Amino acid sequence: MAGMVTPQNFRQMLRDGAPLSGIFQCTTSFQIAEILSHSALDYICLEAEHGATSLPLIHAQVAAIADRKPVIVRVAPMDLRAIKPVLDLGVTGIMVADVRSADEAREIVAHTRFAPEGKRGIGGSIRASRYGMDASYFPEGPEQPITVILQIESQEAIDNIAEISAVDGVDAVFIGPMDLSAQLGHRADPAAPKVQNAITTALALAKDSGTASGILCPPAKVAEWTAEGVSLFLLGSDIGALVGSVNAMMSTAKEG
Repeated sequence: MAGMVTPQNFRQMLRDGAPLSGIFQCTTSFQIAEILSHSALDYICLEAEHGATSLPLIHAQVAAIADRKPVIVRVAPMDLRAIKPVLDLGVTGIMVADVRSADEAREIVAHTRFAPEGKRGIGGSIRASRYGMDASYFPEGPEQPITVILQIESQEAIDNIAEISAVDGVDAVFIGPMDLSAQLGHRADPAAPKVQNAITTALALAKDSGTASGILCPPAKVAEWTAEGVSLFLLGSDIGALVGSVNAMMSTAKEG
């Protein structure tokens, strides 16, 4: 894991290739968000693509995390309308699912940047600007501090990964093994050789582009993927950790 990761330096550390490990928070509990913010995780990724979340629930989670951890929010494929209200909450960045082309990447980046460089509107009383009390939140110029992570989940995206990675404002590409497995005809079987070959190809192309890359994988696989140049990891989810812990406790109790 990386040391001293903060919301302020997360983007630069990502660009520098520092190892960063987090998990998805798939529950909508602000209490779990707060607990995770005190953990050893480098960052937290709030899940807004799947599940029963809402903007008020995300707001409560972000507020509970405060400034203790970088917060990334994953949104559904090309859900451009979701980007602005999420960013207005003051999150570190966004992850967008199933991006397939450089044109899509450019449109996503545009929605993270204020005019004239982009299409993001300015809200006066938003959490990100401390409800209008922090004028420095609206910086001048094109370099605006929002982390943009784009998920690669199809063969089309792999074919276009060099162009996607080259888009100004894209900080990392992130492999989604489950959806990629479905796209390649091996639904929910990311271990299939065809899927693994596609993942290896995608990560090699990302490495050649000089853009940071990431993947969803269990902790035991981090060293293996690090050797391939991967630096951004999601190790699972809060639900998975809870289920695994409860089942392990029950197994031990029954064996004892």
